[in-house]
Amino acid sequence: MQNEAPTPTAQEFAILKLRVTALEEFLAQMATILECERKGFTADRMNAWLDMTTAKMQMTKSATLEEVQALRRLQRIVVG
Repeated sequence: MQNEAPTPTAQEFAILKLRVTALEEFLAQMATILECERKGFTADRMNAWLDMTTAKMQMTKSATLEEVQALRRLQRIVVG
């Protein structure tokens, strides 16, 4: 008998998709700040950058509210 992974519900899939999108955006932002920050990379600078970019995402509606919330949750987990 072979064990099969359970099929995620539509809600579980949507949550997973938001988390993946947040991870992709977080990594893109981290790469940008690492490239551009000449004074050194710190958690405070990363938080300031992410605060600014997520505010812009909401203002320009370039990301959904759910995507911004997922990115902010990831920010709290990873950066603190």
